[in-house]
Amino acid sequence: MVEVWIPVVTTVLGALTTLLTIWYRNRLEKEKRDKECFLSGVIENESELLEKLGEIRNSVGASRAAVYQFHNGGEYFTGKSMKKYSMTYEQVEKGIARIQHQNQSIPVSGAIRLFANLLTNRKAFFKNLDKDFPESLLKYNLQEVGVDSIYCWAILDLNKNVIGVFTLDFVLEPTKISQKDLDNIQLYVIKMAGYL
Repeated sequence: MVEVWIPVVTTVLGALTTLLTIWYRNRLEKEKRDKECFLSGVIENESELLEKLGEIRNSVGASRAAVYQFHNGGEYFTGKSMKKYSMTYEQVEKGIARIQHQNQSIPVSGAIRLFANLLTNRKAFFKNLDKDFPESLLKYNLQEVGVDSIYCWAILDLNKNVIGVFTLDFVLEPTKISQKDLDNIQLYVIKMAGYL
């Protein structure tokens, strides 16, 4: 009886080994394809966010809508982490210069008073940049590109940590946004963390 079972078991184990090998090879090939096509999901997400930024910018007549995100910029010799922020998304009105490439890896200390305000109030509005905005590197950078008014909202993660800032810039003349528009934008900013 044992002589009959040995070939049967050997055949079954051989078939299972072949099936497992084929399954594993297919899994590895799928993982390789997924890694090569990682951009497909990223492109969809990024396009959606940029489209929404453009809609918000258009709805209030802003010159620029931008998202700044906080990140670690390396370490000092002391071992302390460099805290930085970068403009990661930008939508501009026709005729307005893009500044995203100029706003990369900026030390948080370049806008510390603004960020302190955002930590407390979750938003900060400066109808007149020259008069109202705290002196900082960020103010200088905004003045260099002609920003007259800026509206800022903190972007929070699920744990209520500030992970970024959404801004609307107005060039050419100081501009006031209506309370209704401010409320609508606030609702979108709450959802924005899902894209980041």
